[in-house]
Amino acid sequence: MELATLAKKYGEFYAPAYVVLVGGKDLMRGLFVAVSQVEVDLVLGAASRFSFTVSDCYSHKLRRFETGDGEDLLSILAFGAEVKIFMGYRDAESMPIATQGMITEISMNFPESGSPELTIAGYDHGFALTIGKSSRSWSKARDSEAVHEIASFHNLGASIQRTSETHAQIKQSQQSDWEFLKKLATDRNHFELYVDENKTLHFGKANEDADPVATLVYGEGLLSFKPQANLAGQVTKVELYGWNPKTKKEFIGRASAGEEIGRKGKSAGEYLKAFVRDPKKQPALRLRQPVFTQAEADQRAKAALSERAKEFLTGEGEAIGLPEIRPDRTVQLDKLGAVFSKKYYIQQATHKIDSSGYRTRFKIKEPDDRG
Repeated sequence: MELATLAKKYGEFYAPAYVVLVGGKDLMRGLFVAVSQVEVDLVLGAASRFSFTVSDCYSHKLRRFETGDGEDLLSILAFGAEVKIFMGYRDAESMPIATQGMITEISMNFPESGSPELTIAGYDHGFALTIGKSSRSWSKARDSEAVHEIASFHNLGASIQRTSETHAQIKQSQQSDWEFLKKLATDRNHFELYVDENKTLHFGKANEDADPVATLVYGEGLLSFKPQANLAGQVTKVELYGWNPKTKKEFIGRASAGEEIGRKGKSAGEYLKAFVRDPKKQPALRLRQPVFTQAEADQRAKAALSERAKEFLTGEGEAIGLPEIRPDRTVQLDKLGAVFSKKYYIQQATHKIDSSGYRTRFKIKEPDDRG
């Protein structure tokens, strides 16, 4: 979407605004509590974090933090309280939701002069999956079936891509649910894992072939950008040495530069081959992991090669505040020269509104081109 179209949608980006709901109550408009800044950090592969600062709500007479109606504020901003944060421009009723989750952190600042402040922070509903350790197993099941069961257990919606291979056994051994799901996503299926703003667990291929949610031009919406293309750490091949824990049968999975998932054009590994012509000296990644079939060994080797290739072209930037910039989406960046003017995949986005206005910082990588 062009910046001019977004500008019309958001009233030329005037009057940044936000809404913070705690337990269904609007802190500012319902409880008359001053919230001076809000920050939401959205990231793939981990629970996303939010924070906001509450000011001018301390009663020196009663020695406590209060709402505008005199309620004890800390009884509302309690650990585990449900939080929803909306960020955008002007109209508070129609602005999009940025995140929802629960309060996990409360800190206070009692300065030498001035009014005491509260800083409240927490995580989205992926946080519940990080707590505790579990052991369980599934027989003759797909990875996606195990993920569905865990999502249901945590009362999460599910956007789960069906995996093709049926495993003789899928085992979770003294791992948090998040650790277990992350292993299934990254190591076995080359998938992304996150919980979105609508409390839905996503387990599936990266949405890298999607149309860009915004087109940002350097100096026109794109405030800064720092890309980096780096061959350090890249490899020309992956060899995965695996074994079936039950039968003890060994498997060797192999993947070579040029076989990266979704590759189109020259890969980082292929660039390396041009520098290191001797096959014996070409850098390789060797892994040892338990696997049940040769197909699984090959799939994991290819996934490992593809994950490493993603680290070749990365970058971080800052733009005017745009709610559309979120992980697992793409953005078009222009007027950065022929090499860096292209579509990128968003891995992390931090939205912040304070006295300086609304800005969005983001981290990106070059997407797999499936065209």
